[in-house]
Amino acid sequence: MTKSRIHEISFLTTLIRPLLAGTAGTAWLGMASCVVSPPADEAGADDTGADDDEDESSGDSTPSEDESTGDPDEGGATSTSGGTSTSTSTGASTSGTSTSTSTGTSTSDGTTSTSTSTGDDTTSTTSSTTEGDASTTGDSPGETSPGCGQSPPANGRRTINVGGSSRDYILRVPDDYDPERPYRLILAYHWRDGNASQVANGGEGGSTEDPFYGLWDLAENSTIFVAPEGRNAGWYNMNDEDIAFTDAILEQLFGELCIDTSRIFATGFSFGAGMSYALACARPDVFRGVALYAGAQLSGCNGGNTPVAFFAAHGVRDSVLGVAQGRQLRDRFVQVNGCTPQDPPEPARDSGTHICTSYEGCMEGYPVRWCAHGGDHNPTEKDSGQSKSWVPGEAWAFISQF
Repeated sequence: MTKSRIHEISFLTTLIRPLLAGTAGTAWLGMASCVVSPPADEAGADDTGADDDEDESSGDSTPSEDESTGDPDEGGATSTSGGTSTSTSTGASTSGTSTSTSTGTSTSDGTTSTSTSTGDDTTSTTSSTTEGDASTTGDSPGETSPGCGQSPPANGRRTINVGGSSRDYILRVPDDYDPERPYRLILAYHWRDGNASQVANGGEGGSTEDPFYGLWDLAENSTIFVAPEGRNAGWYNMNDEDIAFTDAILEQLFGELCIDTSRIFATGFSFGAGMSYALACARPDVFRGVALYAGAQLSGCNGGNTPVAFFAAHGVRDSVLGVAQGRQLRDRFVQVNGCTPQDPPEPARDSGTHICTSYEGCMEGYPVRWCAHGGDHNPTEKDSGQSKSWVPGEAWAFISQF
C-alpha cells in the first residue's frame, strides 16, 4: 500500500472522527484537577528511572549540546483559573487491584458522583462535580486497514527499507490476535541512548520498568504495539527521515494487520516524546493522539496547526528538559485544540505528589490533559511511598477513551 493510500485512509478517518468522538471525548473536555498527596510518614519519590545524562534542547530540528532546564518552580502548587471539575484524593495512587463503589446522577447539565476505592497500597475517597454532557467511551472501529483477515506476522524485530536505508522496529501483537478485529495501534519511541528493545521489554537498564512504558499490561491484548529503533540512538529527524520511517512502518503494517486507522497513537519519553510531538505536528491526519513523558521540541514540528488529542506528564524538577519546555508543547495544542488557556496547578519540587489537569473548552474529541509531578526527568514517576508509577494508568486512561 502506497503512502498516498495511507493519507487517503487517514483523510477519510479525519472526516468520521467527529462522529466517533461525539461520546468518547466529552468526559475529558471539562477541566479537572486531580491532586494526589502521599501519607505524611512515607518516604520520597523514586527517581531511579531518570536519564539525567541526556543532553537535549528545544531546537526546531536537531538537538544541540546545551540543556535548558526551564522554570525552577521552587514554590508549591500554583492557582488555576477556574474550572468545572475538581477531584482530590488522599493517599498515593497505585495501579494495583481496586474495588470501587460509585453513586451519582448523569444529566445533560452535569454529573455528580462520589466514589470510594480500596487498592493494594491505598484507600482514597473522591468527590467530583462536572458540568457538560454526560458521555461514555466506546470501542467502535473507524476505517480499517487492508490487512484484516490475514495471518499476522511474527512478533519481534523487523527490518524495513526506507529511502535506501535499513531501519528496524519491534512488533508485538496481542496474544489472542483476531485477524477480523480492528485493533488500536501504539508506536512507542525510546529516549536518547535508549533502544527499541528496552521499550518493548521494559527493564534492561532502561528508563521504563515495564513493556511499552507500562501500557502493554494495561491494554490487556486490546492493542498492537510497535517500538521503532532510532538512528544513532535518537530521533534527530534530519530532513524528516524519522517521519518517513514512521510512514513506512504504517504502510507495512496496514497491509499485514487488522488496524483501526482512526485509533493510532504515538508515545515516548524525552527524545521519544520529542518524536511523538513531531508526529502530532506533521501527521495529525494519521495520529489520533499522543502521550508525552518529559518532552521538548527536539525532532522538529512541521505543521502543528491541526488538532490532535494531547497528553503530557512532566516533572517540575526536571534537570534535563525543564518543565517550561514541556509546557510549550502543551500550550501549542491548548491553542490548536481550541481549549481555554489557563495556568494549571503544579506540585512543589520533591513533594512526592502529582497533579493532573484536563483543560476545558477544547474541541469535541480533542482533549488536552497535563500531569505535573514533583520529580526529575522520569517517564514513570512514583508518588512517595508507592511501588508502582501512576503515569501509565493516566496515559492509558487518556488513550483508551478513544
